Amino acid sequence: MMRTPLATKPVSLDRRQFLGMAGALVLSANLTVKARAASLGKFVNAWLRIDPDDQVTILLSQSEMGQGIQTTLPLALVDELGADWSRVRLEWSDFDPAYRHPQYQWMFTGNSESISTFFPIMRTIGAAAREMLVEAAAARLSVAAASLRVDKGRIHHDPTGRMVTFGSVAADAARLDVPKKPQIKPASSSDLIGKPQPRVDIPSKVDGSAIFGIDVKVPGMAVAAIRRARSQGGSLATFDATAIKAERGVLAVVEILSGLAVVANDYWTAKQALDRAELTFAPGPLAGYSTEGQKAEYIALLKSASFDAKVKAGDATAALAAANDVLEATFEIPAQAHATMEPMNCTAHVTRDRCELWIPTQGVEITHAVAKQVTGLTDDQIIIHRTLLGGGFGRRLLADFAKIAIMVAKAAGRPVKVIWSREEDFRYDAYRPPMVHDVKASLGSDGLPVAMTHRVVSPSHMLYIFPRGVIKAEGDWARPIMPPAAYDGMAVEGLTETPYAIQNYAVEQHRVGTPLAVSVWRTTGHGPNNFVLESVVDELAYRAKDDPLSYRLKLAASDPRAVGVLKAVGALCGWSNALPAGRFRGLALAKAFGGYIAQVVEISVMNKDVRCHHVWSAVDIGRTLDSGIATSNIEGGVVWGLSGLRTEVTFANSEIEQTNFDQFDPLHLSETPKITTRFVDSGGEPTGVGELGPVPTHAAFCNAVFAATGERIRTLPISRSGYQLV
Repeated sequence: MMRTPLATKPVSLDRRQFLGMAGALVLSANLTVKARAASLGKFVNAWLRIDPDDQVTILLSQSEMGQGIQTTLPLALVDELGADWSRVRLEWSDFDPAYRHPQYQWMFTGNSESISTFFPIMRTIGAAAREMLVEAAAARLSVAAASLRVDKGRIHHDPTGRMVTFGSVAADAARLDVPKKPQIKPASSSDLIGKPQPRVDIPSKVDGSAIFGIDVKVPGMAVAAIRRARSQGGSLATFDATAIKAERGVLAVVEILSGLAVVANDYWTAKQALDRAELTFAPGPLAGYSTEGQKAEYIALLKSASFDAKVKAGDATAALAAANDVLEATFEIPAQAHATMEPMNCTAHVTRDRCELWIPTQGVEITHAVAKQVTGLTDDQIIIHRTLLGGGFGRRLLADFAKIAIMVAKAAGRPVKVIWSREEDFRYDAYRPPMVHDVKASLGSDGLPVAMTHRVVSPSHMLYIFPRGVIKAEGDWARPIMPPAAYDGMAVEGLTETPYAIQNYAVEQHRVGTPLAVSVWRTTGHGPNNFVLESVVDELAYRAKDDPLSYRLKLAASDPRAVGVLKAVGALCGWSNALPAGRFRGLALAKAFGGYIAQVVEISVMNKDVRCHHVWSAVDIGRTLDSGIATSNIEGGVVWGLSGLRTEVTFANSEIEQTNFDQFDPLHLSETPKITTRFVDSGGEPTGVGELGPVPTHAAFCNAVFAATGERIRTLPISRSGYQLV
């Protein structure tokens, strides 16, 4: 087998909408009779194709980066259709407006929205196709459609024992009107969805046959290494092209943005030639930039900048002014690198009338747009072949690595795979933006907060990934653009829609400009903001002399889903039980990406060395479609969250100080704690889980440190408070 509207209720489709959303039957007025017959033998739309030989092919609009979407979304369609999952073929789609996110009108994979957006669409397409096939079979067999049963690609008439296959009636089905409101199966009738399924991407990853971008091989392909200014955005000042071209095995030398590409038959030859080249660079936009300077600037802005109100409930300012005791805390969040295991790469082949890309991308549409801009070709002349992604985390939503590959291949006149070194990957990342928060809160006589204010200083998280069609933006789509403030809420998400009831509550943001390339990082704004909010809530519980779990249950009493996961995680970890000597626990709650998660972290501390022993998560993502895949997402997210407690990127003298994993050290396998996950099925709409797991991890961990030491951590990574995760 080759398997390379946010509601579960039926989606209403007329024929035009169905075919417009999902493509169209392959027919043309000038087809020959033979070709017309062959085309009518297929029931085709953007996601589904059924051939006369019973081959069912599903096209994948969403990219696979380890989150399991390559399994879950096709399964949803197959489950509704009634096809034989073991005989389904999967193919990656190219760019097409049919695959756009219906709300943003943008084709991408990110923000944990693949399930919430496309699961109901897959079900509707599968149900509609099933009803059309059954109607065609009923006509073929001269029986009532209601008397037919669908099972694994076959349509049975049990009273007479007759049967037809999908392929045999696909051509007839394709001529029928698409049902406007196909009947979706109840959850109890699902054969595949709701039950753990083997992931289709795992076997090839185990045996080494999986194709990631860096594995691509194209006939006649060369390989390029690149070298750019050490200070991000600097320009190439001098180089000796003749000397570089004279190096053995060098095929071409191409100037690129901020640097140089050397093309050879293999990567090592190209890299060695660059290592020996004498390149000089001129300063760029980071001239004078440093992390220490950035922090001082942001702290000053907390006091002096103008702020836009994002939430204003009651009068928090007046309530705080009248309070006898006010908690005030400042939090600092560092810049972070994505540090994907597979560094940025792209293979491109550009001719006069065609641009083909082989690329591990989350941002199919922005890549397509950039290719058009660089080449001047038309939509149908740009072909994007997606591969598996060796980590995305938001980094591969951008198209900068595609643009460089297109430029190099165009200049070289042949297919070229451009591979970034790990150092280039770190230096030219689009980092999670640094942020500072100022929080004030006061308690009432019942110990619950009367008022709370948040002031956030942060660059936009969306400079590179904002869907530009929304505002009809012009210019280079590989460069940043500031979205309108009304569309730019990511820096305060998680603060503007908390599960807590606080009568007087205000959130304000100052969007600061930055010369540093910044963008989304797994958890987007939810992660850093949850660290702030849940650290403050924990401190308020301590001031109120209340248990952290009991306190949150009171504060979130009006949100049943929040209460559900809090109670579940308390039971899961045995919160009320006595702990072993030397063990301490912290708790955090998050409402993010449409779901809820309550998380408990258990640690021990010795001489400021912190060891994490166990992490428990109770998760509500509405309807859990595949508990195995969802658990993997949560548990991988926990590891990501723990890693972020000790990693950061810092800048001095205009340059990044971490350029490889010896300086940027994620969690090691031997350091990974025991992780236990339980899902609370609230019966709601299914939501994404890829980014939910790490959202509360920072806060839960640091709240455990407070339980152990009495010291609050308000600046990340924890090394800035003298602690070390071991």
